[in-house]
Amino acid sequence: MNASAPSIDLPPRFRVQRHVASGGMASVWAAEDATLGRTVAIKLLAEQFLSDATAAERFQREARAAASLSSHPNVVTIFDVGEHAGRPYIVMEYMDGGSLADVLRAGRPPRADALRWLEEAAGALDAAHERGIVHRDVKPANLLLDSRRRLAVADFGIARVGVEQNLTATGIVLGTAAYLSPEQARDGSAGPASDRYALAVVAYELLSGARPFAGSGFAAQARAHLEDEPVPVSAQPGGGVPASADPVLLRGLHKDPDARWPSAAAFVQALEGALGEPEPTQTAETEVAAARAAPPVPVPPRRTVPPPPRRPGPPPGPVRTGRRWGPMAAALLGLLALAGLVAALAGGGDEGPRTAAERPRSTPARTDGPGTPAAGTEEQAGEAGDTASIAALNDEGFRLINAGQPAEAIAPLQQAVERCGDSTELTCAYALYNLGHALRLAGRPAEAIPILERRLEIPNQQDVVARELELARQEAGTSTEGGGDDAEGGGSGNGKAKGPGKGKD
Repeated sequence: MNASAPSIDLPPRFRVQRHVASGGMASVWAAEDATLGRTVAIKLLAEQFLSDATAAERFQREARAAASLSSHPNVVTIFDVGEHAGRPYIVMEYMDGGSLADVLRAGRPPRADALRWLEEAAGALDAAHERGIVHRDVKPANLLLDSRRRLAVADFGIARVGVEQNLTATGIVLGTAAYLSPEQARDGSAGPASDRYALAVVAYELLSGARPFAGSGFAAQARAHLEDEPVPVSAQPGGGVPASADPVLLRGLHKDPDARWPSAAAFVQALEGALGEPEPTQTAETEVAAARAAPPVPVPPRRTVPPPPRRPGPPPGPVRTGRRWGPMAAALLGLLALAGLVAALAGGGDEGPRTAAERPRSTPARTDGPGTPAAGTEEQAGEAGDTASIAALNDEGFRLINAGQPAEAIAPLQQAVERCGDSTELTCAYALYNLGHALRLAGRPAEAIPILERRLEIPNQQDVVARELELARQEAGTSTEGGGDDAEGGGSGNGKAKGPGKGKD
């Protein structure tokens, strides 16, 4: 052991390198594991608690809780648990990239990084909640990074295993004030929704560089979480966060645990979708309030004609843009657009649906998927009526959604769907998807469900439609995937419910 840690007594196989951090109940040291030849982090129970049986038991619970989650890629791995010279210790994965607290001290991170880290933290927390484990102290300092910038959740030191006795004494509040849920501030109680609340505070801070509540000191912070309304993230000076993110974060920060997002993954997915929209011209709160006050949208009659025949070949999927695509993808989309235009002019027949990136437009269009207008559909109206007017209404609704005004998009899209009648043509398919998407974004997910269910019957990009439908079900509290608390979804086993166009900065 080196001179920097003369008082640390560990088993002989470990050689202490340096002190990493200290918390309320423990200290963390970087050490070399001579047996395995790697650097590890060793957590030691603080000396003042060595004679406290309750503290020692809680420390051992941390080890058991964290070790049961070690197989998750976004939870810090526990290698060993033991006791040496009467002092309990935990040997853990060493995360050499610091923490999100270090990142925030250096300034607000790029939005793409923030969303990726939030997604990784959400996966870890949902996995813990499925096992009955509540972290109770989610904060940037407990979200660690490795050298590749992978995030892992650490410090389950005040976690509670739901099936075991709660060790929190009456009146003792465990957690950090700036990220404390209202229920923790009120009486110390905590559940999965408390962790999701704290994650929403972390998300707010990563995106804006500020916290949702002002005030300093534990008591002032705790009172703010209990009594005050958070400042909308779009109102933070210099934040640059669109108002479309406000309702997502406000739901995450709701005082009532039951009113928050049903899972951490659902929260992050909704946030990614909101941040994919351009900055709206009015606040999202205003639009959501207006949308909820509007009369319900009647469900259009279901189709009675079979879907049109399709040529053999792989079904086209949605073209995604955003933080996971680079210049090469943009160039490829340009080539596809040119090829699609040439084929349409040549009368190449039914090529399958194409996205907005493949359709020449006078203004840039977002390449989302099944709700995106396609080239060539004006000639395919058939019994749908005046296809040109349907396409124009759909285009207007699509434009309003992309402008961050989903409530305003509902009226033209409803007119388009009504004019479609029973048609299953692609123009009508796009209008159905856009109407359901707009209703969900406007805070009316229950009305979106039957619209999207009807859209799902049309054989075109059904995987993306299914993911949008599952998001609507989750937000309406009627998810068929684990009661809405499961990040997996799509309604048909197609993986995570990402939805079209997510992740665009």
